[in-house]
Amino acid sequence: MSNGIGLLIFIALSILMIFFTVAQRKKPFTLRELAAFQRLRRAIGLAVEDGKGIHVTLGRGTVLSENLASALIGLGVLKRLTTVALIGDHPPIATSGEGSLMLLAQDCLRGTHRRLGLEPQNLPQKALLAGTTPYAYAVGSQMELRDGRVAVDLLIGHFGNEAALICDVAHQQGNLIIAGSDDLTAQSVFAAAATHPLYGEEVYAAVAYMDGDALQRASLQTQDVARWVIILFLIIASVVKLVGL
Repeated sequence: MSNGIGLLIFIALSILMIFFTVAQRKKPFTLRELAAFQRLRRAIGLAVEDGKGIHVTLGRGTVLSENLASALIGLGVLKRLTTVALIGDHPPIATSGEGSLMLLAQDCLRGTHRRLGLEPQNLPQKALLAGTTPYAYAVGSQMELRDGRVAVDLLIGHFGNEAALICDVAHQQGNLIIAGSDDLTAQSVFAAAATHPLYGEEVYAAVAYMDGDALQRASLQTQDVARWVIILFLIIASVVKLVGL
């Protein structure tokens, strides 16, 4: 019985995804505005004008773990930021605390350069393995912030307490800090230390907010519909329980 219900829910959500994707391609809908991404769009333009760069910190999530989802979101954000930042003189710098993430970041930068008809240069200096332990990773990421070349810091991925050290140096440099994580400890750090912390699903919606394609935007719309259906179901179930039916 439960398997049948699960299958019906999957089919219904798939149909909604297809419907909203087609609708998006015909007439894109406007996403609910989030202050973090409004500020980020302005900050990227100012950074390009000032000849400064963007630092994307991908965290320590591993490819073969449950933390992969947040790491992939960070890579998606890196891809879109690279497309914009290549207008200026300083493409984004990506740091990570795990070797496979470094390779994926380098491949992301390489693909974006070639898609724009540019030859990628100095990729090992643009996508770095900052450290293989939490605090070595934090110190390595700090080194990219101390010379004043960076104006915007994005921390999206799996972090722990070491995120506080990265945010501290970014504050000292006067950088805009937008941060989100799948880890509760890192979320509490970002709530206190980031200029604009991302909470919960806001992290996973980051790519769609960074001018995502129709499918990504449709997924957000499908989630909104599913959320309202669940809310209505809970309300109706509560009323039925109260009246004793």
